[in-house]
Amino acid sequence: MGDDNTNTSQLKFEDGRLVDRSETTTSSDTDHTTDLVTPGDQTGFPVEVKSGALDVNSGLRDAVETHSQTLEFGSRTAAEDYAEQLSASGGSLRIQAVPDNEPKAIDAYLLADHNPSIKTPAEIDGNTWTFDVGANLYGALGEAILIDAPKPHALIHYIRQDLEFDETDLEWGLNVTVERGQLLSVTSSEGAMRWTPDCFVEAKDGWNGELLERYYCEIKTGNASFERSQVEAMKTLAADERVLKIRVIIDELPKQYSLRINEVASEA
Repeated sequence: MGDDNTNTSQLKFEDGRLVDRSETTTSSDTDHTTDLVTPGDQTGFPVEVKSGALDVNSGLRDAVETHSQTLEFGSRTAAEDYAEQLSASGGSLRIQAVPDNEPKAIDAYLLADHNPSIKTPAEIDGNTWTFDVGANLYGALGEAILIDAPKPHALIHYIRQDLEFDETDLEWGLNVTVERGQLLSVTSSEGAMRWTPDCFVEAKDGWNGELLERYYCEIKTGNASFERSQVEAMKTLAADERVLKIRVIIDELPKQYSLRINEVASEA
């Protein structure tokens, strides 16, 4: 499910500073859009989805529901790009070539990628352990930038642009608070839906002053997809509340991280 719409604000921050669009080219944004792979857009490389992959990735379940358990791509590279694309939003996936004796007219399997180096070190150098970064951690990095930072600079900038107010008119000044979202139940003509937003944002005049605006936010990092159920719930809630779909684009996401753990010895 794509997240493009006509009411979109894209901001870029470097070292805590807003980078003006004129300072950068738009090539990375263009590449981000055109590199997305959709099953069936091209054919010639059929891939069978295995049940283990469906168990770990909800985005893949949506794709199988829309198409079938055999997905068509133009090449193995396209299939691998698709697996990586879905892995950013859920369980990790991989492409594996079929054996020579595979009776079905398929070229590869789409499997769950159970990578042990996410839970155990991929490399050990003395007392330094290096782990691979899993898809879930990519998502957590994007959320941390907006939710766990000491001050949500990107959200504050968006709110100032969105509300278009003169801050000198405020008695105490703009105050923005960001809290982790809680499970919501929204009801439409199609029935009740449940959604847990990534965060809940309030803009006020000072700490206890007038509520200026409230936002419910869903955050995705990189190419991670907004799930169909999330989108439907957000659209329903948007009839009464402000709802934001936020995509965090981080260039050169780390593939691994390293750490040392040392116990402090007692002086006794």
